[in-house]
Order: sequence, then structure tokens, then C-alpha cells
Amino acid sequence: MSGEQGGARVGRLRKWLGHKFLRDTLTLQTSSLFNAFSNLATTVLLAHLLGARVQGQYYVALSLYALLFFLLNQGVHGATVSQVAAASARGLHEKVAAWLGFLVKAYALVGLLLVALGFLFLPWFATRIVHADAETTRWTFWLTLTPFCELPKVVTSAALQGTRRMVPFARIENGAELLRFFGVSLGALVTGSALGPVLGGLGASLLASVIALGVYARVRAEGAPLPRWREILGHARDVSLRAGLPLGMKLGFVRSIDAVGTQALPTLILQHVSGPDAVAYMRIAQRLLSVPLLLMQGVSRNVLPMFSELAGLKDLARFRRLFVRASLASGGIISLGILCVLPSVPWIVSRTFPAEYHHPVSTMALILVPGFVVMSFSIANDTFYLVTNTLRAGMQICAFTLVLNVLVVWYLAWAIPFYGVAWGLSFTYATASLHYAYEFFWFRRHQRERELPART
Repeated sequence: MSGEQGGARVGRLRKWLGHKFLRDTLTLQTSSLFNAFSNLATTVLLAHLLGARVQGQYYVALSLYALLFFLLNQGVHGATVSQVAAASARGLHEKVAAWLGFLVKAYALVGLLLVALGFLFLPWFATRIVHADAETTRWTFWLTLTPFCELPKVVTSAALQGTRRMVPFARIENGAELLRFFGVSLGALVTGSALGPVLGGLGASLLASVIALGVYARVRAEGAPLPRWREILGHARDVSLRAGLPLGMKLGFVRSIDAVGTQALPTLILQHVSGPDAVAYMRIAQRLLSVPLLLMQGVSRNVLPMFSELAGLKDLARFRRLFVRASLASGGIISLGILCVLPSVPWIVSRTFPAEYHHPVSTMALILVPGFVVMSFSIANDTFYLVTNTLRAGMQICAFTLVLNVLVVWYLAWAIPFYGVAWGLSFTYATASLHYAYEFFWFRRHQRERELPART
């Protein structure tokens, strides 16, 4: 009997692994775990090589760059993945090439605008508003070259993710992260300032693009129906910027507001009121609590192409079922993981970081926990708005929460200079509950419908 039960269990396991979604999720999950531990190792090394003040300056430079980047919207990548997935599901090879060509144009345009803003706007904003020093401003300007270094990687990754070829996609991601780990760490060791990690990161982005081109060529040589680069560039005119940017900007607005509200602005406000040391402590606390989020990274990166395929097939019933299951399961697992990790945070910090980091990082991590728990169910909010053609509603909610969150963070930073931003950031994470409320009422209003609404 036990042998029959064991055989049945093996059979069920093989059946589960036979599902493409599960295989892709496990692939991306493994990739995400590797990237996360590499990222955490980089953070620890920078703490020992640079110290809190210089490490904080590096994070301020990254946040200034992120603010510029997300203001220009990074939604063109997500929109391209969505359109490639929908076109691929219907066998529209030329449309896949056309949207990848659009991504080439749009990402290059973002790069040009970033360089222009970095030259004209950044010095005034960084020194007058954020109170960053001249060195930090120069380091941020170097970062504006990043889109040109990583453009080939971005396009090939969108092609592989959109057509759900997750193994080569994960190889590119892991290779890029490994290069970043060595580039940033070596740069810090050689220069002893934030300039080294900045230049090391740029070099890593350039080498990652070379790897991505090689992986893409190999996947095509193995028979995958992916367009050649000549086809991509040849069809670049098929989707004009005027036609493609609105979708990308809408999706990008939803994603960018989240990144600006949880990463860029809190960091810059903290730099303004408390200096770069406090910035380093808070970013490390965020990173430690983000470790449980990795438990569902494989799912979150797989839902966009999968749900976009359902949008192409207009299957509302299946979308509703999978969206609710994915959100509840991921939120429950992540929340449990956060509560399990929390007691060990002081021990981890004391064993891995210099003594000056111990108390502030542990305290900030404790403050951030309530917000992280609420936010843990946000596995696919932006994908929901895209697939259900409700991006305008998502934009309105995001705009409201951004204004509210900035006011709360700024007030708490003024009232409690060192830890106030952490309290405000916890509140910011918790406002994700507004998205949950909208999603609940949308599904309730459309519970008798069978088809997803057409995209406009």
C-alpha cells in the first residue's frame, strides 16, 4: 500500500511539473533567490568597504537616478512584454517583432531624455532640494548612461519573457546580477568611494547586454520562433511611439508611482533631514525585510505574460480564479515569512554588519513590518489594471496615494527626524489596501461576465 501511495505521489508531482506555469515559476523563483542573495551580499560588502556615510551617498545617487528614470516611465518594458505575450499566443510573429522594435525606439528615447535631465535639471535638484553634495550629483549623472548600456538586454529579456521562455530569461538575469556583484564590489574596493560602484555597475550592464545577445542567438538557433534583430529593426516603424507610448506610460505610471513612493522619495527625504548615514540604515532594513518577498518573485514575474495570454483569449473566468489564488497564496506565504524572519533580524545584522549599523537597522526593520505585511498581497496589481483595461483607475488611485504618502512621510520626517521616514514608509506600503478594495469591487461588478474587456 505504501508503495502504491508513493507511486501516486510521484505521479502527482510529475503532473504538477508538467504544467508550464509551475515550471516557469520554479525557474524564476530559483533565479530570484540567487539574485536576492547576491544583492544582499553586495550590501554587506559595501557596508564594510565604504562605511555608512559613503554607502548612503551611493544609495542617494541610485535614488536620484531612479526618480528621473521612473518619472520618464519604465512601463514601456511591461507593455511590450504584455503585447508580445498576447501576439505570441495567437501566432502573430510580425506583431511580436513590431513591439520589440517599439521597445528599441522607446528605451533609446528614455536614455536620451535621462542624459538631458541629468545635465540640465539634476545639479539644481540634488544640491538645492535634496542637499546632496557635488560628488553624489556627478555619480548620478554617470548613472544616466545605464539605459544605453542595457538596451540589448532589455529587448532580449522582453522577447524571452513575453514568449514564456523562462530558462534563458533567468540565465540572462542571473548573469547580469553576478556581473553587477563583481563590478560594484570591485569598484568599491579600488576607489573607496561611491564612484567605483557606479562605474562598476555601468560596466556590468554593458557586459550583461553582450551575454543577453549570445543567449538570444542560441535560443533562436535551437528553433525558437523568435524574430531576428534585422526583423525587429525592420518592423520598428510598425508600432509608432504615439501608438505605443500611451499604453506604456499608463502601465509605467502605476509601477513608477510605487517605486517613487517606496524607494526614491523616502530616501531623498531622509537624506534631506538626517543625512546619508540614515539612508544606508533604512535601505538595508528594507532589503532584509524584502527577503521573504523573494518567495513569490517567481510567480510575480510569470503572471504578466500568462495573464496577458488570457487577455488575448479574453478568458475572464480563468483570469479571476488565477488572480485571486495567486494574490492570496503569495500574500499569506510572504506574511508568514516576514513574521518568521523578523526575530532573527538583530542577529543577522549583528553578525554581518559593522557595529554602527546594529541598532538603527534593527529598529527600522521592526517599524516597517506592518506595512510590508499589508503590501505582501500586491503580487499583480499592475497586471490586473493592464489585463482588465482599467489602467486609468489604477493611475488615479496611485496619484492619490502618492500625494497622501509624500505628505505623511514628510510630516513624520519633520516630527521624528531619524525614524520618522521609516514610519511613513510603513504607512506607504499599507496604502496598497486601496488597490485590493478596487479589485474586489471590480470582480464583484463583472461576476456574470465571461470575457475580459477589449484593450483600448
